[in-house]
Amino acid sequence: MSSDPVMAVLRVKVPADADLDVVQAELTRAFWELSVAAELVALPVVRSARRLADTGLRRQGYIALLCPSPSRPRGERKLTRVTQKAARKGLRRRFGPEATARVRLARSDSEVAIGWWSLRGTPHRV
Repeated sequence: MSSDPVMAVLRVKVPADADLDVVQAELTRAFWELSVAAELVALPVVRSARRLADTGLRRQGYIALLCPSPSRPRGERKLTRVTQKAARKGLRRRFGPEATARVRLARSDSEVAIGWWSLRGTPHRV
């Protein structure tokens, strides 16, 4: 894997009163500290599940385009592990110990296409 951009799916749990723009900024900052450029787009808000309503947390999903610097260690598993650790650390620093994040790379071409359309919009024929 070179320093080509990689599509990833982020799932975060943050306090219900957290502003989604602040969450997105915190994730971007966490990735930037790793020398990983990231472009994030929030997925539509998922209604809170019953078990999350009791805890006061809310789930939010993001599509991320990650571009690691050439100096970062190579490998998709390494990139996933490092970005997840950074996201969790940043969210917990900002929102408390109950905030968490999970990162996984897009698995199939159709998943990448859907993520790309979320980032850039549906392609138009000219």
